Parts: sequence; structure tokens; C-alpha cells
Amino acid sequence: MLPGDHKPWAKPLARSVIGGSILAAIVGAWYLQNIGELNIPEITGILLLLLTIIPPNVAVLRENPESATKNSAPLKQPHPNTP
Repeated sequence: MLPGDHKPWAKPLARSVIGGSILAAIVGAWYLQNIGELNIPEITGILLLLLTIIPPNVAVLRENPESATKNSAPLKQPHPNTP
């Protein structure tokens, strides 16, 4: 997952990143269409950019905070032979 995805601000930030990315893609495609430069490579670039941004943020939104704390291992485990 992303660093800091267990923080209380992670889910609202992920929602705003998803919304902002979709809005930016729509505005960018509209702008490129208006100047006559919206071709297959530009459409592919926009889709690939959205593909790298949206899935990690959806994973943050779908994560259950209770399961994350139950399944997480302690950072440092003591040696079994330590008194």
C-alpha cells in the first residue's frame, strides 16, 4: 500500500486525488480536442496516466482499518531465546 494509508486523512485525500485526476483528464482531453491535437497517442497517454494514479488510491479507499491493524506484524520481534 501507499505510505501513510492508515492515517485519518488518507481516505479523503485518496478521494480528492481520484476526482482531481479524472477532472484533469477530462479538461486535458477537451483542451487537446479544441486545438486539434487529440490523437491516439494522446488518448493512450491520458489513459495510462489514469491507470497509474487511480488503482492505488482505490486500494486505500477499500482498505479496512481494523484488518490492517490485526494483520500487521510487529516491527521488531524478540529472539525466542532471550530471557
